[in-house]
Amino acid sequence: MHPNVVTFVATVRVEVERLSHKDVRQRRRAIRHLFELNDPLALSGFLQFLDSDDQWFVDQSIEAIRRWDKGDKKELLERLSNHNSREIRLLSLEICSRYSNTNSILSKLRIDSEPEVQKRAWIISLKQNSDIQFQEIAEEGLTSSFVNIRRSVIESAIQRGLEPLIVKGLTDSAPIVISKSIQSLSIESLPIDEIRNFLIHNSPLVRSAAFRRLNSENELTITDTKTILSIHSSETMEAIIDVYSSSMDWASEEILELLLETPSDSLIPRLIRNSPRDDVDSIRAKLLLGKCNEIRKMRYLEDLIGRNFGIETLSAVQKISEEIDEGPVRAMAIEVLQDRSTLGKEEVSE
Repeated sequence: MHPNVVTFVATVRVEVERLSHKDVRQRRRAIRHLFELNDPLALSGFLQFLDSDDQWFVDQSIEAIRRWDKGDKKELLERLSNHNSREIRLLSLEICSRYSNTNSILSKLRIDSEPEVQKRAWIISLKQNSDIQFQEIAEEGLTSSFVNIRRSVIESAIQRGLEPLIVKGLTDSAPIVISKSIQSLSIESLPIDEIRNFLIHNSPLVRSAAFRRLNSENELTITDTKTILSIHSSETMEAIIDVYSSSMDWASEEILELLLETPSDSLIPRLIRNSPRDDVDSIRAKLLLGKCNEIRKMRYLEDLIGRNFGIETLSAVQKISEEIDEGPVRAMAIEVLQDRSTLGKEEVSE
């Protein structure tokens, strides 16, 4: 053995011995030096700190395990998985992939008293098993009282393309699980009529998922839009924005009439903002001059500040600014015109 290697090994051994020194300062120096030397042989000396009352020493032992454990000490993994500290049980899951045949450990941690430990154990179990083993574990996971575990089962089933399992997510009690299933199932497993049934679900998240899915399948009807608009929520409004943005479909007479009846004062302005400028100009002009509450009209005007707008919109704003009645709407119209004038262009630049 080369003399330098011998010296290095001897240094590591000396520092490992110093980890048991009665002087805490000596132990701290030894830890820092061993991390600098970065030799896996030092790992055994750090394990004594797993049960320390000083969190700093516990943290150093955790870091040493992260760095130097090679997956060849099954007894260490067992010790970590049985530890009374949640943090250390989570560490056992972190290094679990370095070991083989960890099913018994994962099975135990899947029923851990700590939800976060349970969740991570489930995620690892669902990832590492073959489809046959996965099926057995997944069936168990779908009965868990924790939504995050059931969600992880469905997400893993989606990645594996196991539609019979994903279908079970449609009857889950959690909207997030149902919505993920709606988004992922094939039309063979979830026909259009069944998707449409979810438009009247009591969860806006589920209704929105069904609405988006119908749109992606080119099966969306005016009745579907009317259905989802019938119960106002922020989630369903976002679904409307997603579906109708970057087109003028929302401006058809039937749909626009539905949109005007919603209690949201920001919905139509957002659709206008995301629509082709030239196509939306006449629609926006009519909305500005039409009958609506003051707040909504203010939203139409506010949205013009610093944005492009065409001749018909300009004419509508000028007409509002010339009204006899003083008020915030007229004041905002004047501000829009002043903003346009300040830019010194025929059309406002973005």
